[in-house]
Amino acid sequence: MKKFCATLITLLVFKTLVFADVNERLLHSFNKAFPLAVNTKWSEDANGYFVSFTQSGILSKVAYDLNGDFVYALRYYHEENLPVSILMAVKEKFKNKKIFAITELSTSDEVKYYIKLKDTKNWYGIVVTAAGNITLREHYKRGEP
Repeated sequence: MKKFCATLITLLVFKTLVFADVNERLLHSFNKAFPLAVNTKWSEDANGYFVSFTQSGILSKVAYDLNGDFVYALRYYHEENLPVSILMAVKEKFKNKKIFAITELSTSDEVKYYIKLKDTKNWYGIVVTAAGNITLREHYKRGEP
């Protein structure tokens, strides 16, 4: 019984030390990448760690794996925060459409912009790559106001 208790205590201490190390490394990495983050809220599940926060007025969410490595980031903002090249490509292809929502998805490999547009009769959902390639993913008729 003493041997079992000693083994159990050793495992718990080891798990706590490993978890603490991941948290310290993760927090350091997060604070370095997002030094102006406010209203930070952390959560954890079986897949990793998630943090939502606001930085420079932009709502953001970042996911990390169980080792504390970056997986993806989401940012939610308005037209004025889009890179100019992306904004120009969208405005050229979708003349007379109003941008009303943008979700930016960043991974270590790419950045994509999920953009919602509207006009007087329709809603549109497009995806724009960092290179400016545009794909129409959704098109709906608007209901009467």
